[in-house]
Amino acid sequence: MNTLRTLSIAGIVGLTTLTGCGSSSDHHASSDSTDYGSARRSADHVARDSGAASRVPADARIVDEGHGNTLGFTARDRGTVYLVDSSAGAVIWNSSIHDGDRVAVVPDKNRIEINGKEQAKIDLKSNDRFQLFYLSSDHGSRY
Repeated sequence: MNTLRTLSIAGIVGLTTLTGCGSSSDHHASSDSTDYGSARRSADHVARDSGAASRVPADARIVDEGHGNTLGFTARDRGTVYLVDSSAGAVIWNSSIHDGDRVAVVPDKNRIEINGKEQAKIDLKSNDRFQLFYLSSDHGSRY
């Protein structure tokens, strides 16, 4: 009787594991961009630029990330940068940039700059983790 009970429990655990794996891989396969609307922490309480995108395109690549430190990136061609507060799961700012533009994000000073000029007045929670993404206008190009 104990053997039958053990086998039954093992079978249920196995089916549950297989079902869980299948549904998570389906989710990733169909996604073409990262949607930060359903975050770990509510994105409603995060300051965002009024024109900020709600998603980072799937082709975009992380060019810098960190917690409390300055993020930076220099473009090698035209494209778009996206600043994500990954602690809140929200895109908080994005902008078009050109070849040679230098992007700097300084969370402890609430400052986002392109070529030394302030781009947005946003309360960057300096304790949060940030990611800077880049998508070239020529998607085949690498940063």
